[in-house]
Amino acid sequence: MNMKLKKIKQIRQVLAFVILGVGIFGLMGTAMAQETVKFKESESSFYSDLFDQNIYNEGVNQLDLGRWGRKLFKKELPSKNVNVFDEVPDSGFFTNRQGREKLSLEALEKGYQENAGPDLSKPLQVIAAEQRGIYPRFWVRDARGDEYLLEFDPQGNMELVTGAEIIASRFYYALGYTVPQFTILPIKPEQFLVAPGATTWEDTGFKKKLSQKRFEEYLMILPQNEEGLYRASACKIMKGDYHGIFSFESRRKDDPADLVNHRDRREIRALGIFASWINHYDLRESDTLDISIEENGQVVMKHYLADFIGAFGSTQEGPKDPMLGYEYEVDYGETSKSILALGFREKPWQKKWRLAGEKIQGAPAVGYFTNELFDPARYKTQFPYEAFRLVTRADGFWAAKLLMSFSDEGIRAMVKAGRYRDAKNAEVITKTLIERRDIIARYWFSRANPLDGFSFSGGKLSFKDLAVEYGMASKEGTVYHLEVMSEGKKEKIAQLETKELDFDIRSEWIPANGEVRILLRVARASAKTLSPAVTILLNATGVQGIRHED
Repeated sequence: MNMKLKKIKQIRQVLAFVILGVGIFGLMGTAMAQETVKFKESESSFYSDLFDQNIYNEGVNQLDLGRWGRKLFKKELPSKNVNVFDEVPDSGFFTNRQGREKLSLEALEKGYQENAGPDLSKPLQVIAAEQRGIYPRFWVRDARGDEYLLEFDPQGNMELVTGAEIIASRFYYALGYTVPQFTILPIKPEQFLVAPGATTWEDTGFKKKLSQKRFEEYLMILPQNEEGLYRASACKIMKGDYHGIFSFESRRKDDPADLVNHRDRREIRALGIFASWINHYDLRESDTLDISIEENGQVVMKHYLADFIGAFGSTQEGPKDPMLGYEYEVDYGETSKSILALGFREKPWQKKWRLAGEKIQGAPAVGYFTNELFDPARYKTQFPYEAFRLVTRADGFWAAKLLMSFSDEGIRAMVKAGRYRDAKNAEVITKTLIERRDIIARYWFSRANPLDGFSFSGGKLSFKDLAVEYGMASKEGTVYHLEVMSEGKKEKIAQLETKELDFDIRSEWIPANGEVRILLRVARASAKTLSPAVTILLNATGVQGIRHED
C-alpha cells in the first residue's frame, strides 16, 4: 500500500477510536453527573455576516501567507471529513438520502414532513409578528399546539416567495441537509386570532404589543388570490434547545461530535455549488440554526438550513435583480475592475440584463431565473465564504455526481411541491433547473476524474464513466489508463490501456494479506492531457478505498 494512503488510513482509524472514546467518556460522564451536554449560543445577523465576511475575514485572508502559497503553487486543501471511499458520512450536518438510494417521486415532492401542516380546525393564534422591509411575517400556534413561522408573497408576485421556499426545502432535504418542515398554507383572514400577549417588532427594532388593529394593517399589505385567500409558506418550529447559528468556517468546540472545521467539511464546501443550482444567492450563516435534541438517549446537535426565500428568482421584496449571483454584497474585485476600466467595462450581469431588454422575463410567480450567461465557476453567493472558494475537484465531482442522481422527473416532482396555479410556471422552473444541473455537472466532470461505481470481482476491476453515461463526453476516442503501483513504493508493476469499462487485474499484483494501489486516468479525444487520477486500493476481497485527486 502507498505509505501516504496507509498513514491516512491509520490516522482515520486512530481518529475513529478517539471519537469512540470521547463518546463513551461523554456517556459515562452524563450518567454519573446526571447532566446533559451544555452548548453555547452562537449569534449572527445580516450585518454581522456583512462585517465578518466582507471586511474582517477578507482582510485576514489577504494576510494569510499559506493561502497565497496554495494559490501560487496550485496546492489544494482536501476535505477532511470524507471516508475511505471518498464519500461524506452521515452526521448532524448531512444525511445521505438521494446519494445512497434514489428517492421516489412521492418522497421528493413530500420532502421532510412531520404532519400535513398547520391544523386549521380552530383559528391560528398569532403569538408574534415582525415587519422585515415592507412585508410582515407571523409566528402562529395551531389547534394541536404546534408553532409555525409564516412567510408571504409580495404584492404583484403571488406564489413567488412561497413557491421558492417550499421547493428549495425539498432540494436541500433530498440532497442530504437537515431542514425544517415547510408546507403551503392557503388561509382566510378570519382564520387568524391575535393571542393575548402577542408582540411585534417594527422596522425600528422596538418590540411592542401586537394589537388587533396593527395586525389588520399587516394583512392589508399582503396579496390575496381570487378566492380571498392568503398564501403562506409554513415553517414548523422544531423541537429542541436552540443554540443560534452554525459557522461555515470553524467547528463548535463545545460539541464532542464536531471535530472538523466546517470549511474543511465537503458538504459545507459543496453548499456553494448547490446554491448555484437553485440560485440561492442569499445562502448565509445567519439563516442557519443549531438545535440540540435527545436522540437514542444522547444529546446531539443538529445543524439546520432554515431560510430559502431567496432561492430561484425570488427575494423577500420581489423578483431578483439580475446582478444577484454575479457579485458579492461588497465585491472588491468587481469594483476594482470597474474603476480601472473607467466605467467602460460591461459586467456579465449587465450584459445579461441588456440581452433581456432590461426587463424581468419570467412570470410574476417565477421572477428572474434563467441560464443565460450562467457560469458555474463564477457564481457568487451574497457573502464570500472561504469554504465555498476552497472547493477542490474531488469536492466538485462529489457534488456533480449527487446533482446528476436527480432525474428530470425527480426535479419536476420537487417543483410540483410549489403548487403553482399555472403549470407553465412550474415547467419554466423545472426546465431551467434541468439545464443548470447539466451545466454544473459538465463543468465538474471535465475538471475532475468522472469515474465512479468501482467494483472488483472475478479478477476484473469495473467502473462507470459518468461523463459518458450522462452524455457529457464521447465514448469515441476515450481511453482509460491504469497504473499498478507496488506496495509502499512508487514503482509501477504494470501499465495498461483500454477503451472498455473494466481491467483484468492479475492475482500476483495483489500481495498476500495486503493491498495494491491502482491509479486510473481518462484520456479524451478532445483533450490534450490526461485527467486527474482516481486512486483505488484493492485486496483479494474487493475495493478497500477510493480517492479522487483534488
